Amino acid sequence: MSKALFEGRMTEDIKLRSYYGKFIFNSHFLVFLMIAAGVMLYTLLGLRETLSPGIHIDLICAIVLSIFINPKYRSLLKEADMLFLPPYEKHMTAYFKRADIYSLSLGIVPPIAVSIAVMILLTIGHDLTHIILFFFVALILYFNTFSIKRLAVNTELKKWMVNLILFVLNFVSLFLIQQHSLFIILALAIVVLSQVSVRKIRFKTLSWLNYTAYEQEESHAYFQVVSMFTNVKQIDKSFKRRAYLDLLLPDMKGEKFNKKNMYEYLFYRSFLRDHDLPMIVLRIIILFFIIMFWISNFYISLVFSLFGIYIIVLQMSQIYTNQAYLLWPKIWPVNRSYIQDSYIRYSHKIVLLISIIFTLMFIIVESEYFYIGLLFPLWGHVLNRFLSRSIYKKEEELSD
Repeated sequence: MSKALFEGRMTEDIKLRSYYGKFIFNSHFLVFLMIAAGVMLYTLLGLRETLSPGIHIDLICAIVLSIFINPKYRSLLKEADMLFLPPYEKHMTAYFKRADIYSLSLGIVPPIAVSIAVMILLTIGHDLTHIILFFFVALILYFNTFSIKRLAVNTELKKWMVNLILFVLNFVSLFLIQQHSLFIILALAIVVLSQVSVRKIRFKTLSWLNYTAYEQEESHAYFQVVSMFTNVKQIDKSFKRRAYLDLLLPDMKGEKFNKKNMYEYLFYRSFLRDHDLPMIVLRIIILFFIIMFWISNFYISLVFSLFGIYIIVLQMSQIYTNQAYLLWPKIWPVNRSYIQDSYIRYSHKIVLLISIIFTLMFIIVESEYFYIGLLFPLWGHVLNRFLSRSIYKKEEELSD
C-alpha cells in the first residue's frame, strides 16, 4: 500500500514540476544558462592561469560546496495524512525509502554543476589525489547532510538550526581536508557523531505533525522559486502594507482617479504591498550586485545585468494577470484597453527605474564600459513590450 501511495504522489509531483518547468526553462532562460555557463567556465579557466595557490581559494571552495551539498527532503505527505496514516506507521517503510530516493534525485544537478567549478579551482595548488579525496569526503557529507535533515524532522530541532550546524560542519570538514589528507579522520568522526547525536534525540514514533509541516514548508519554498518565473495558483496571494513605501504611491484623488488612471494606481499599490514581490526584487538586485562586484568580470556583469532585468520584468508581468481579473473589474468594469494602457504606463516606469539601478551597478563594477550600461533601459523597455504583448495575446485567446 505504501509503495503505491508514494508512486502516485511522486507521479503527481513530477507532472507538476514538468508543467512549471516549461515556464522556467523556456528558450530565453536556456540561452541565458548556456551563456552564463560559458562565461563562468571561461572565467574559471582564466583564474586558474592567473591565481596563485593560497588559503583564500581553499576557503572559497569549502564555502561554495558547503552551500550546495544541502539536498532537500521531500516526503510528499499531505495534511490529511496526520489523520489516516498513523495506524499504518509500521507499514510505511517502503514509502519513506522511496521518498529518500526521490528527494536525492531532485537535488542532484546543482551540486554536480558546482562541483565542476570547484574542481577547476582546486587544480590551483592541489594534486589529483588530493582532489579525489576532497570530493570523496564531499560525497560522504552530501549523504550525511541529507540523512541528518531527514532524521531532524522527527525531533524538536528547528530547521534553521539544523541547516546552520550542517553548513558549519561541512565547511570545517571540507576546508581541513584541503590542508592535510589526515583530516579525513576528523571528517569521518564528525559524520559519525552527528548521526549518533540526532538519532539519540529523535522521537520513538513518527511525528506526523512535524513531517506534514516540514513538507508544507518545502512545497511553499519550491512554489516561491517558481513564482519568480510564472504565476503559481498553489500560492495564496497575500498583501502586506509597508507604510514606509506609501510615499512612492502616486496621488490620484478626485478627477485623477478615473477609469483611465484607476488601474495604474492599483498596479502601483499591488506591487508595493505584495507580500513577496518587493523583497524578491530587492534580493535579486543585491545578490546580483554582490556577484558582479565579487567576480568583477565584464561578461559576467553584462550577463547578470541583462538577466536580472529580465527576471524582474517577468515578475512585473504577474501583477497584470494577478490583478486584472480580480475584484476591481467586477466593481468598476471598464474597457480592457484602459487596463492595458494603465499597465504599460506603470510597468514602463518601474522597469525604467530598475534598469537605471542595474546601469549604475554595472558602471560601478565596469566603469570603463559605462556606455554599454546606458543600453540597459532600452533592453528593459523592449522586454517589457514583448512580454506585455504575449500576456495580451493569451488574454485574447482566453476571451475568444
